[in-house]
Amino acid sequence: MAMKLGLDKSTVTKTVNHLIDIGMIVEQPQAVSGKGGRPKVSLLFNAEFGVIIGVDVNSDAIKVSVINLLGQVIYHDMIAIDTQALIDKAVADALLPCIETIQSLFSRILAIGIGMPGLIDPDKGQLHVSHSLNARSTINFTSRFKRYFPYPVFIDNDANCGAWGELMQQRSLPFDHFLYVLLSTHHARELYHRLGIGVGVVLNRQLFYGEQFMAGQFNSQALMQGAEPTPSVIIEEFSSLAVNVCSLMSIRRIVIGGNGMSFGSELAASLRKHSDNLAGSLIVKPNIEFSLLGPQAAAMGAACMAWQKLLTPELKLAESLGLSENGNLSI
Repeated sequence: MAMKLGLDKSTVTKTVNHLIDIGMIVEQPQAVSGKGGRPKVSLLFNAEFGVIIGVDVNSDAIKVSVINLLGQVIYHDMIAIDTQALIDKAVADALLPCIETIQSLFSRILAIGIGMPGLIDPDKGQLHVSHSLNARSTINFTSRFKRYFPYPVFIDNDANCGAWGELMQQRSLPFDHFLYVLLSTHHARELYHRLGIGVGVVLNRQLFYGEQFMAGQFNSQALMQGAEPTPSVIIEEFSSLAVNVCSLMSIRRIVIGGNGMSFGSELAASLRKHSDNLAGSLIVKPNIEFSLLGPQAAAMGAACMAWQKLLTPELKLAESLGLSENGNLSI
C-alpha cells in the first residue's frame, strides 16, 4: 500500500490503525505458509460499517437498492412516483419515506447515488435534459436534495451507473475496457412504448464521459429523421455502430443489462452478427455478455458509483462520517 500510494510506511500504518479503530476495516490473518516469518494480514472493508443507497429513476417508478461496503445488496424496493409532478419533486416525495425505513434498519447511511436517463453533469449534480423523464431544462438535483437528505448525494446517467456497478462487481476480471449497454423501455411520460439504449463507456477501468458528458448517448438516426422505427430497426442500427466502435477502439467486451431485457437476446444476436461480418486478421471482435446484476443493475450501480465517489482525493467520505446523524466520527 505504501509503495502504490507513494507514502511512508509509518504513515500508512497509522492511517490503517485509525480505520481499524473506528471499525471501517478489519484484519483477516492469512494461513501460515510454514516458511517462517511474520504472517501476512489482509485488510477488508467491514461490511457492517455502513450502507450506501442506490436509486434508479424511471418514468413511473424508482428502484432502490441498499448495498454494504462489500457491494452486496441487502435491501431493495420499488416505489411508484407521481407522473404528473416535476421529476425532482416526484423522486424526492417517493424517496423520503423509503429513506426513513432504511434509517430504521441500518445504523449508518454513508451516501445516496441516483441514476437516471438523460444528459447529466455528475460534477455539478445537474440533469440537463431527459426526454423520457419530460425534463427539458436544467434541474439541480444535488442542491435540491441537500434540503431533504443529510447525506452526500451523487447523480449520474443510468447507463453509466450500470457500468459503475459492473466495475465494482467484476473488478477481478482482466478487462480494462468495455461497453455497458443499458436497455430500457419508456412508459408513463411518453405516449408510446419505445426501446431505449444507453451506453456506459469504460476505458482503462475509468468511466469515459466525453465532451459535455455526452459519451454513450445513442440516438437512432431513423428516429431523428422523423420515422417511427421498430425496436428491431433500432437494435440493428445500434449494433452496427457499437461493433465498429469496439473494433476501432480495441474494446473486447460488451455487457448487456437493464430492465428492458426482453430485447436482450435480439440485441446479443445482432451484435454477434455484425461482429462476425467484420473482416481482417487484426480486427477486434468483442465478447458479448449479459450482466449478472439483473433488473437492479442501475440502482445497484448507482450505489456503487456513490461509494467510489466517496473515496475521491477530496475524501467526501470524511464529510459523510462527520454527520451528526451518523455519530461523531472522523477519518
